[in-house]
Amino acid sequence: MRKRRLLTLILLSVLLVLSACGGSDSAAEDNNDETTETPKAGLNETTLDDVIAKKDNNEAFYVLIYDAQQEYVKNTKLLEAYDKALKEEDMTAFHVNLNTLDDEQKQKVDAISEEYSNRTSGHNPFEDGGMAVVHSGQINSAFEYFGKSWFLNMVIEEADTGDKTFLDDDLYSDVKKGAQQNMDYVKKDGINLTY
Repeated sequence: MRKRRLLTLILLSVLLVLSACGGSDSAAEDNNDETTETPKAGLNETTLDDVIAKKDNNEAFYVLIYDAQQEYVKNTKLLEAYDKALKEEDMTAFHVNLNTLDDEQKQKVDAISEEYSNRTSGHNPFEDGGMAVVHSGQINSAFEYFGKSWFLNMVIEEADTGDKTFLDDDLYSDVKKGAQQNMDYVKKDGINLTY
């Protein structure tokens, strides 16, 4: 009886130690990634609230905004293509999928989009999708700046139904052109990016 009780206590102690070690390591890694990691060259996931906070804090950075079902994003290799193109140019950008937002966040997007539309006409990254430059407390489209258009949200859906990916030559070329236009916009306006 004593041996059984002792063996049970030893096993419970070992299990408690193992579960405590595993839980704290995982939580520490998650907190470390969010609070201290500098964004890397390529595409970095972020939240709408983070983009808004950075905008309100007058930070300057690139952001890819799109509104597509996650399945479409995966099937079309959208994120892989942008990540590759950005890394080729040693660019750092964040990305936000408006399709994954809750109702409260969608209301924030509607307000920002309306404010954007009242300030300018043409390409609207919230409605059309595409890369934008956040600086001076505003979100601006390089496509609008250069008088171009890019309907990324529509292209994502067309690529998914046509079994194409953004890594295919024609679509990848468009991704690279979009990244280049954003770099040109930043250079032409003398914007100092902050990361």
